[in-house]
Amino acid sequence: MLALEFHAPSTLTLADVAAPAAGPGEIVVDVVLAGICGTDLKMARGEHRLFPAGTVRVPGHEFVGRVRENRSDAAHLTPGTLVAVAPNIGCGHCVACRGGRSNLCVDYAATGLTIDGGFAESVRLPRRAVEQGNVIPVPDGLDPEVAVLTEPLAAVLRGVTALELGPADSLLVHGAGPIGLLAVILAKQLGVRRIIVSQTSAARRALAARFGADVTVDPRAEDLPARVLAETDGHGADCTLVAAPVPALFAESLRTAALGGRVNFFAGLPSGRGELPLDANLVHYKELRVTGSTANTTQDCVEALAVLARHADAYRPLVTHRFGLSDITEAFRVSAAGDALKVVVAP
Repeated sequence: MLALEFHAPSTLTLADVAAPAAGPGEIVVDVVLAGICGTDLKMARGEHRLFPAGTVRVPGHEFVGRVRENRSDAAHLTPGTLVAVAPNIGCGHCVACRGGRSNLCVDYAATGLTIDGGFAESVRLPRRAVEQGNVIPVPDGLDPEVAVLTEPLAAVLRGVTALELGPADSLLVHGAGPIGLLAVILAKQLGVRRIIVSQTSAARRALAARFGADVTVDPRAEDLPARVLAETDGHGADCTLVAAPVPALFAESLRTAALGGRVNFFAGLPSGRGELPLDANLVHYKELRVTGSTANTTQDCVEALAVLARHADAYRPLVTHRFGLSDITEAFRVSAAGDALKVVVAP
């Protein structure tokens, strides 16, 4: 079968590899669509910690497919069933897993990161993933081109849940990439009172407005803290999602937060660049609640898939480019160029 192999530190190669076969307890899924995200681009640049020099692996952790072979006890996963795959597979025994945080498992596996993933014609899913429910049937009638957004939306849901975002709140989103726009759509559905998006790109600001932002700001052209105060009756943002990996934004998020505001550090920074000067007095005197969120759990993916099923038309426009697997090098180029939103690959 055809698959995209990543040879660390930074080489992507289309290869003809052996098609996977299911072992005891395992499932093989034929990939229908796989999405390219910032993590994949980071990997392709040789910057991901899970791909040390010498690694050869098929990436791709956002994908949907149809069950081809099932050697597990999951009788509902019959051949032909369309499924979304929650990529993070916890050990099930550590403190994090027992506390419902399998995304923080000390011995986790992840499709497309530690084991072969979705940039291939077929994927073998291990027994542990099947037993823990990582293979999730897609609701009847939901377009795979919407269902493929399950994993990124699950990550956004996790960040928004940490913010305890609700109708009475104002929300500031730093960044209008796919993650920031998913947050805008979700906030709109939650009835959030005022949505402000900070983004340097005029095209992305226009998209943010199209997807539901009440206010968009170019932080290079305006004083962002002053504008946020003006848009929130002098209070500041009740909730802030930092969805762009720009170091200065993390400190800025504390300055623009309201008294008692909640801030989520959603974006990660490259290894070794995460130590930043932050004004701890802002957290202290404003009684801010600063949280972080990373990746997602299987339950997050289940909830995200349900949201997509209820609001498919709201999310569908996020998928802007589609390529065949044989053209995946071009798909990566288009995704890295920054003009596309979600780029998907169809084997």
